[in-house]
Amino acid sequence: MTSPDASHDITQVAPNTFVDETGHQLSQKEIRQIVTPHAFKVADSLIGQPLAKPVRRGMAIGIDGLLISALSSGSLVFILPLLGYLLWNRIRQQRIQQAVLVGIVTLTLAFTLDFSPQTPDSDGVKKLDLPSELALPMAGVALKLANDHCDYQCVEQEVADFRQQLNASGMSVEDKKLTLDELIDASQLSKQQQTQLQAAQAHYLTEPVIKNEQHGSKDDSKDAAAEPNLWQKLEKSNHSLLQWTKGILADFGVGFGWAMFYFTFFISWNQGQTIGKLLMGIQVVQLDDQPLSLWNSFSRQGGYGAGFATGLIGFLQILWDPNRQAIQDKVASTLVIVKRKTPHHNKTAAKVSES
Repeated sequence: MTSPDASHDITQVAPNTFVDETGHQLSQKEIRQIVTPHAFKVADSLIGQPLAKPVRRGMAIGIDGLLISALSSGSLVFILPLLGYLLWNRIRQQRIQQAVLVGIVTLTLAFTLDFSPQTPDSDGVKKLDLPSELALPMAGVALKLANDHCDYQCVEQEVADFRQQLNASGMSVEDKKLTLDELIDASQLSKQQQTQLQAAQAHYLTEPVIKNEQHGSKDDSKDAAAEPNLWQKLEKSNHSLLQWTKGILADFGVGFGWAMFYFTFFISWNQGQTIGKLLMGIQVVQLDDQPLSLWNSFSRQGGYGAGFATGLIGFLQILWDPNRQAIQDKVASTLVIVKRKTPHHNKTAAKVSES
């Protein structure tokens, strides 16, 4: 096996296929341990292909930006046509498994989203500032209160128990009252009973946490529950490895929003074309002229974040780069060219059939 610390004479006998001086063909693992020329070689089929002009690339990314903004609104009016196009494309390419995946996602969104765009909350609506450690207990209480068998005394007891956790959380009185009101509204009590119980909670919201010496173990367990765990401390720390990692991912655009989905799946599954690039007649290709995998497309979309992190210089380098590669192209070893009328693999097949 090739040692990563040793120097070896290697020969490229075929695309991405190398042998050493003994005639041993290197495995993919061995290839990744040494320097090889394949990552810097442009496929012969791409030589002479016209590159996409910066203006066309700019117009394409502008169209894509508008589509991503529309997708972010959560409206099925914008989401379903794009997913429908992607589904049709996968069926046309006979990629059945991918088509099924897109179909499942489409059906799921169709049953969970609305056709009208989601509007941001108005300034008059009070936003609840609930600590993350209370989210799960609150969900459990809400499920109990929603049970038909939970009568007035049951609701009162559950609310009283949860109120102790609210008083220990450091929330404002207004937020605690809003939280309890929401829980009581979720119960099966009559409107009159709900109003009565909500009013009865008001003077308890400022009380300190009751510490009973006779039940020290129970109180200690509550105090321990209120104590943030290591993960929560890391999340709140401005100097933690977790925050540093999150920041790096954000800087490179590695998120799980519509932009990630759009650029990853359309570039990989739509022959290197987003909707903007399709309308502008340009496409993304790899330097070796092989189809872009999902991982390469994902890496490329991360390059957009790097472009913003460099003060747009990463994008502007298409003005002076010999092959007009922007930073996202450098990351994924891609080019943006004018759309070829006939795919390269079809040309190759035609030549074979002629011969």
